[in-house]
Amino acid sequence: MAEEFFSLDDEELEEEQQSEQKQDNKKQNNKKIYYIILILTLLILLFVMIFGYFYIQKKKSKSEETFEVNTSNIIKNIQNKELTPKESSKAQTLIQKADKLYNQGDKKEALKIYEELSHYNKSLSFYNIAVAKLKEKKYKVAIEFFEKAMQNNELKCASALNAAVSALNLGEVDTFKHYLALSQKYLPYITNNKLYSYYRTLISYYKEEPLESIISIKNPSSEFYKNEQNFIAAKALSSLKNNLLAINFIQKIDNPKNYLTIGLLQARAGEYILASNSLESAKFQGVEPIKANVALALVKNRLGLMSDSGEILKSTYDTYKEDSLSTYPISVQLKKSLFDPIAAQKEFKDRLFLDDKYKFSILFYYAPYKVFNSNLSIDNIIKGAKNIEIEKTTQALDYLRDSAAISKIDLEITKALKYLTEHKVYEANDILKKAIKLYPTHSVLHYNLALTYAQIFDFLNAYKHFKRSYSLDSHNHNALVFQSFCAKLINKDIPTKELEKQRVQIEEKSTQALLEIALGSLALNVGYLDANQNRFFHSINLLLSYSRNDTKMYQESAKKLKDLMSGDLVSNILYIDATNDKAQIKEYAKAIQKTITKDNLDFKPLYFGGFLPKELFVRALSIAGIISRSKELLENRSNPSISLLQSLGLILIYNQNFEEAYGIYNKLIDEYKQKDTHTLFLASVAAIGAKHYANAVALLELSKLTDSSNFESRYALGLLYQQEKNFEGASIQYKKIGNINFKSNFFTFILKK
Repeated sequence: MAEEFFSLDDEELEEEQQSEQKQDNKKQNNKKIYYIILILTLLILLFVMIFGYFYIQKKKSKSEETFEVNTSNIIKNIQNKELTPKESSKAQTLIQKADKLYNQGDKKEALKIYEELSHYNKSLSFYNIAVAKLKEKKYKVAIEFFEKAMQNNELKCASALNAAVSALNLGEVDTFKHYLALSQKYLPYITNNKLYSYYRTLISYYKEEPLESIISIKNPSSEFYKNEQNFIAAKALSSLKNNLLAINFIQKIDNPKNYLTIGLLQARAGEYILASNSLESAKFQGVEPIKANVALALVKNRLGLMSDSGEILKSTYDTYKEDSLSTYPISVQLKKSLFDPIAAQKEFKDRLFLDDKYKFSILFYYAPYKVFNSNLSIDNIIKGAKNIEIEKTTQALDYLRDSAAISKIDLEITKALKYLTEHKVYEANDILKKAIKLYPTHSVLHYNLALTYAQIFDFLNAYKHFKRSYSLDSHNHNALVFQSFCAKLINKDIPTKELEKQRVQIEEKSTQALLEIALGSLALNVGYLDANQNRFFHSINLLLSYSRNDTKMYQESAKKLKDLMSGDLVSNILYIDATNDKAQIKEYAKAIQKTITKDNLDFKPLYFGGFLPKELFVRALSIAGIISRSKELLENRSNPSISLLQSLGLILIYNQNFEEAYGIYNKLIDEYKQKDTHTLFLASVAAIGAKHYANAVALLELSKLTDSSNFESRYALGLLYQQEKNFEGASIQYKKIGNINFKSNFFTFILKK
């Protein structure tokens, strides 16, 4: 073809030959036009075939999103889109221009355009070959052809950008940055191109400038690649933590395969119910089933639907085996609200004592211990004496032995009560445990022992002894109610029939109120208890106010408790909670600081008492941001008791002195033989904080063996197993918890980067 064109442009022909050859030239022109049209048709057909091929490949590609997006790696997650420009119109324009010039006799200019067209087509061919090589993952070859395509100004930007993508896939960071800089340099060459805004969006995105990419998306130069731009906008916004707006963009893309991405974004936004629905849809559509399943298990975990989470993990592992274990690996974390005052304040706004453990523990804290029946021993002496008179010697001796035993138990109960008046719960518990072996059928002994167990958060043993106390004395209605509270805390059946039976027989208002609370009827049938009653009545009123969501009643009850027990640590914390607006958290924090520095405050519950005053005290200090000051309060005391060490260990955890806390709990377990489920659990908290994961697993196994209903221990154990990619072990622990909307006070998880 080139030879034919040059023969027509021979300037050495004679003037007189032109008139003779005019008719021949006309024929040659027609022939030339025919070939040009043929070339144009072939070019268009080629473009259609290439575009069709890459369009199909593009449709097969799947969008990806991680549950937690790492902003520094965001450029690695974008879908590498084909950048074939729509330039057939330019080629057609050039041909038409050259044809016009040739017909007008300007053969020299016409040939220059034909040469430019030839050169342009060559660059375009190089470009399309490069794109094909990129799709084949032959990145080095692709870069070579993109370099050749850059000879044409119109293709410089697109070629450089695709060369950058190729380099990125090769892991050649410097080469990637070089070509990305070139693409930005060449961007002004295509300001009139309809794809200008799209190229600008890609460049900004690859440069990790999400705001810039969003600006160009909102100001498009055409509607080309609209879906791709919406996807990029969603990715950019997710990197800026604007997950809800990101969801809006991704939902503009009409593609069921985006359910996975939408679900992940909803999870990141904390919309776990919506995320669960979207991920269920992704599973139904068969979109990346491993990712959809593991992500759904994590969302169910966040919702507290632990049985569902465990079942999904197990079925995913059973189906996909090792492939499932590397999907969304987690890292076990202690909750920020344990250490960060702002996070603690945010979590606190719902209510400090909202969960059952703290509500019921307030009652256990203020409940009166029972005194022995002094008349019982006298009665037995009289009966024994009478039997001797009628010569029933054996029976008489039995009565007298019982009397002697009862007197001894009375003495032990007296010792225990003396310790309890000084908040020495552990010493009292030890005395009562020994006494119960001597007289295992003493109802009062079982009741008092149960109350000491409840105060050290050993609710399983508390449940057993409250139940035994009531079975020995059915008039001890508090034992029945407290048994019901403990049953709820350890996930056992509540004795509803027995509660209903007592409900219709009891006339005493305080007992009626406790029965209503135990039956979960929101205490609607019980009025406010006599304001002149004792501290236990005020604590019942406190629980009634929670049941009714009655702020005024809560404030009145808290005030009466504080007035009655002005130096009591728990009463003062309750009063702060009742009389300060949760919305004004800074003022709340100041009130805590002011109260803790009061001269008349009694800190003996921290030195000798159970867990309630310790945990309320430490949580209050955490909200106020003064937790570090409390360490000195305990460390300066000599002769540390069990309770003091428990307080110190807890404060060290909140101070993030995990190694030191771990040492304290080891001392409690090994030297002081404190192997109750709560102590073992707190030891595991310290171990996890210190990253002694193997030791934490051992402690948690012991904790849940000691009390299988300790769901905090089961949850932490499940997380640790999942962290170690033991999906089966994690599944067992999660399913034991069940779908009870479980929320841990200590643990959470993040995704490993």
